[in-house]
Amino acid sequence: MNKLILLVILIAFISTLNAQDYRQTVKGKIIDKESHKPVEFATVLLTNTNFSTGTISNETGDYKIEKVPVGRIALQISFVGYESITIPNLEVTTGKELVVNIELIESAVKLEEVTIKAHHNKEKPINSLTTISARTFSIEESQRYAGSWNDVSRMAMNFAGVKASSDMVNEIVIRGNSPIGLLFRLEGVDIPNPNHFGDGGTTGGPISILNNNTLSNSDFLTGAFPAEYGNTISGVFDLKMRNGNSDNHEFVNQVGFRGFELGAEGPISRKSNSSYLINYRYSTLQILSGMGVDLGTGAAIPKYQDISFKLNFPSRKIGNISLFGLGGKSNMKMLDSERDTTEVKEEMPIESDYEMDLYMNDYSGTIGLTHSYIFGNSAYTKFILSASTISNIWTIDSLSTDNREPVLQSYTDFQRTKFAARFFINKKFDNKNTLRAGISAEQQVFNLLDSIYEGSSQVYRTIRDFDGSEMLIQPYIQYQHRFNDKFQVNLGVNTIFQTSNQNYVIEPRAGLKWELAPGNTISCGYGLHSIITPIEIANQKVMLEDGTYIEPNKDLYFTKSHHFVVGYDKVFSGKIRFKSEIYYQYITNVVVEKDSSSYSLLNRGSYTFTDADILENTGKGYNYGIELTIEKFMDRGLYFLSTLSLYESKYRGSDCVLRNTAFNSNYVFNLLGGKEFKIKSKKVNARYVKKFVIDSKFNWAGGQYYSPIDLEASKIAGITQYDESRAYSKQMPVYFKIDLRLAMKWVGKKSTQELAVDISNLTNRKNSFYVKYDNKTGDLKTIYQLGFMPELMYRITF
Repeated sequence: MNKLILLVILIAFISTLNAQDYRQTVKGKIIDKESHKPVEFATVLLTNTNFSTGTISNETGDYKIEKVPVGRIALQISFVGYESITIPNLEVTTGKELVVNIELIESAVKLEEVTIKAHHNKEKPINSLTTISARTFSIEESQRYAGSWNDVSRMAMNFAGVKASSDMVNEIVIRGNSPIGLLFRLEGVDIPNPNHFGDGGTTGGPISILNNNTLSNSDFLTGAFPAEYGNTISGVFDLKMRNGNSDNHEFVNQVGFRGFELGAEGPISRKSNSSYLINYRYSTLQILSGMGVDLGTGAAIPKYQDISFKLNFPSRKIGNISLFGLGGKSNMKMLDSERDTTEVKEEMPIESDYEMDLYMNDYSGTIGLTHSYIFGNSAYTKFILSASTISNIWTIDSLSTDNREPVLQSYTDFQRTKFAARFFINKKFDNKNTLRAGISAEQQVFNLLDSIYEGSSQVYRTIRDFDGSEMLIQPYIQYQHRFNDKFQVNLGVNTIFQTSNQNYVIEPRAGLKWELAPGNTISCGYGLHSIITPIEIANQKVMLEDGTYIEPNKDLYFTKSHHFVVGYDKVFSGKIRFKSEIYYQYITNVVVEKDSSSYSLLNRGSYTFTDADILENTGKGYNYGIELTIEKFMDRGLYFLSTLSLYESKYRGSDCVLRNTAFNSNYVFNLLGGKEFKIKSKKVNARYVKKFVIDSKFNWAGGQYYSPIDLEASKIAGITQYDESRAYSKQMPVYFKIDLRLAMKWVGKKSTQELAVDISNLTNRKNSFYVKYDNKTGDLKTIYQLGFMPELMYRITF
């Protein structure tokens, strides 16, 4: 607690220096949303509480407003024949120009019938072919929301229908689905798990490789996706990287408990408007460990580093070319063999049934080359080449009970590499009809090797030993018809073809949106979505009694999901939004065990999930629920977001018993908000504009279901044994957590500085994670999630 008091005093300290009237440039590009052609002569109006000005866009759609006072501003963009939009609460600071790119939607009615209205664009997704269960998010939100830790996945945990899988990792559960079903797409490329210490077959990890200093506003989808998204049944992060500043060189330095960062951006050639953007981070968790904060890893200290970059080369003649990349490397050692046995072993959120030495070495990376070209005034194309890889090498040595010498217990070496090509064309026929058609081809190469020592037979059993490849081909087509400015229909079809077993699936998609009155919209959507069986499941070996192996799961089919959603959206005065959605998801062809059991792949990703041997696609499941959102967009420094999700998530294994899934929590409630205070200066010629920011979050959710432990069987085996006949029949206690973020900003003449502390689990509540058998006490033991966790961060942009 003394450390917390010191941190709060540090944040609350206000410099005696005061502020002058500092100014900055606001600029960007205005294009037609469907054709991507530049919009010339669009009007841009800029206002704040005591300043207003404006400009018009030039022949390339570019606009620039100079000498804008620092602070919060609003932009209103309009052009004859287009729907105008208003973008409020943009923050202008020194040290970094504000770049706001605009996509205008052409009105679907005749020019003389157009009535220009200013629409708040916050509630609309960037992808115009998305109808429902989607929202755009700003990078400022991932920096501002308490407990988000500058991580877009943790930020998304605040949205309706989403909850955390656990405190230890940033995996998210969407509408009761396993986190395995989440798709990450970056710059149009489907990327592997973008997290440090993350398994290539999962979607989360303790620390994100994605760096929000290089990201731009992006979309997050939770169901009934458009046809361009395939091989997913849970949700989609459609992430965009921003371009570097093409006029001036800018820098960011950031240091916190999670890493030291250096970032730079600027022009490669001002004449051609080409630019670069790069950011590098190196871990500093040893600082947090030195302060006595429990990292959940005992005495072990995770080490990692990552890099993000983007090079952009625009050209009127040949189109726009971009080269982007993302990569990370991490390692950690957790060595019980070096622990002083006279000391009490530290409790960790992840515990083994035996003492062990764990070695983790991981790396992942993606690089992509994109080319986009605008054809006349009605169409554009995009072609993407990419390569990605992810490697997990994990070794576990169990310690001998006689002399505590390490003995190899298990070894995993998974290498996944993917080469992909993606192309699409977007054609705007007129102001009512738009067609997008595309295809992607992914060549995936796998090297999977893992084995485990079985004490009962005293042999090493090979689980996987596979070198091979497969190709996924996904053509799709999407069509949008706008009857008028209030009513539109989106139709589409996606197809997935898997070459390794000649499987294919055709997936229809449909959506409808009807604006009943200004600010009142009804939407509905349907989609058939499918996902392939994870490669490590399909290539699992089963050892027979004679010691030989078979691979019985290579021909497993897609798991399919029918997703139905109906929603209502109302915006009050452009500042407060109410949104509700009702959904039903019916899941078929689920991978279950061939012999009668409670096993289902829908539970994969939970901590207590275990693999089965011979599998088939005969399982089923369903999710249904209602989601409510009330959101006040930031106005005069104040915002709040409240979400309530009520849902059920059930499944049937091969034993045909209806059970809760491991991710069924029944309800999730979030309430978060914040206030930005501008500190008035007493001196006329002050050096800084000062702001104090406070953000808080309240999270209350039902506990996840788990399988009871067979205590007597566990005593005999010496390790945890679950009663699978009652799988997922018990529920953890209620989950409750409060997060708090305090920040101080100093806006100077040429730089902006921020000092913040982000405290997770302010009350140090013990939230249950899972239950295990403790062979030392012969009784059951509850393992808890992370307790009080502060994170200090300092950032300077210049």
